Amino acid sequence: MPATRVSRWSLRYFAAALASFLLAQLWMAAGLTWPFRPAGAGTTLVAVHLLTVGWLTTLMLGALHQFVPVLTARPLGGERAAGWTLALVEGGLLSMLTGFLAWGAGARAASLALPAGGLAVAAGAWLAAAGHARTLASAPLPLPARYVAAGLVFLTLVPLLGVALALAVVAPRQLGVAVDGLLYARGLPLHLLAGLGGWLALTAMGVALKLLAMFMLAPEERGLRGELALALTAGGLGLAWLAGWGGARVAAAETAGQVAAGTGAALYLADLVLLYRQRRRRHLEPNAAFAAWALAGLGLAVALLAALRLAGATAAWAPAVVQLLLLGCFSGLGLSQLVKIVPFLTWIERYGPLMGRRPVPRVQELLEERRVRPWLAAFFAAAGAGWLAAAGLVAGAGRAEVLLGAVWRAAVAAQALATAGLAGELLRMRREQALPAEGMAARATGRS
Repeated sequence: MPATRVSRWSLRYFAAALASFLLAQLWMAAGLTWPFRPAGAGTTLVAVHLLTVGWLTTLMLGALHQFVPVLTARPLGGERAAGWTLALVEGGLLSMLTGFLAWGAGARAASLALPAGGLAVAAGAWLAAAGHARTLASAPLPLPARYVAAGLVFLTLVPLLGVALALAVVAPRQLGVAVDGLLYARGLPLHLLAGLGGWLALTAMGVALKLLAMFMLAPEERGLRGELALALTAGGLGLAWLAGWGGARVAAAETAGQVAAGTGAALYLADLVLLYRQRRRRHLEPNAAFAAWALAGLGLAVALLAALRLAGATAAWAPAVVQLLLLGCFSGLGLSQLVKIVPFLTWIERYGPLMGRRPVPRVQELLEERRVRPWLAAFFAAAGAGWLAAAGLVAGAGRAEVLLGAVWRAAVAAQALATAGLAGELLRMRREQALPAEGMAARATGRS
């Protein structure tokens, strides 16, 4: 990693992603989404796509622009297209949000912005996927890279299905009753499966494995257990996605895929527990300590999905599970890793060229743990409170419904405050405000 040059696009992607995340949380705290509006309402879909496209996909693409070259020891193919990717994804997202609001208001003509925006996001995602895939194909792939490669396969499917769903909204008659019915009945859940399970979960698993192993000085190759976890998770998700189109005729295959994916995710989490125990760096920095909280959320989501599948209650609880994954697991993992990635990239960019020629600060000196830990703890505490409130509402709160609704909004608002606090800390890291000025002057001149 230290020998790799810093992508000039990663930090720009991170800034755009954080802006979308903050906007999504404020939108939700205003009560414009589920659980106060239907899960399929236009205003709810605005928040969902701000989280999935604006925040998590942009964050993940920004991270991959830096880490795919690290994983392969090759320069990134398509680095010059990174700007176009960002512009297409962000511009397409804006058009999609406009389309969702127009559709919710019953303005069919204006909702043409929905498929147009979806096509732009798809073009950006495919452009990025092509560049990353070309780089990955040029070198032997370690285990984390194979997770990323599997995630990129799903990245090509998610926007394709999203555009088809948008066309079903805008022009249902032109698609025909059969196609329109198929998209509504099976396309939407499979869009969620490909996006949350295939793209976001698999890629996050690979990036987390690489970062945790690298920063905690633990082995990233996990032997047969690691290979089995990847094969079961990625293969199971692929089988469930393909069988999902067949409906009841291939229900057994779909169930087998879901069981395999759940087993693989559980095996991955169990192996990460072992990775924490194998680490040579005993002190857990904030990124490693709070990643464990996020991964515990992933474990809870997997267990909950298995229980709901057995109880036949998956559809009713789907919004609460999506909230757990988006606001708790993936967002918590992303924020906790940013507080390590940003100072690390800052250090490589500014001090890497000075190594061996003059004293330089350590990466840890750019990060003020005592300032970062409370924000991360507040974020996860608020995420937990918000999810419990959502679960109570789904379960049927009765007279407590108003109280739980207020708790849910307050929790999301608290998450937004914690996110803003962490964004401020990231800005301090970029400005190197944790470093004493006199010490830096001495280091810069080599007199210390």
